[in-house]
Amino acid sequence: MTPKSLTDTILSLKQHTAQIIEISNQSSDDVIPHDIREMALTELLEIEHTIEHIEHIKASLNTAINALDTDNKYLLKDALFSAMHAINHQSSMRSFDKYESAPSLAG
Repeated sequence: MTPKSLTDTILSLKQHTAQIIEISNQSSDDVIPHDIREMALTELLEIEHTIEHIEHIKASLNTAINALDTDNKYLLKDALFSAMHAINHQSSMRSFDKYESAPSLAG
């Protein structure tokens, strides 16, 4: 299996999550519980946010590369700072934390 880029992996997760939502909308409540549907919708929103986050990092790094080409140290520093800030940014809620009390996931 060939390794995928982070963007490819995220887009794949988005596609699978969308399929879960589509299947759940076509299924009866007995097949896919409401909690799982809600989790899939939440995950889809988080995936969208992650894609935007990655695009911001890519844009900042491209700006840094252009700043290197033009020997613009101020723009380079600003672009790298922006990329580092975006990389170090953490969402307010980890994915798994919000599901700890989901009854449909109890084993």
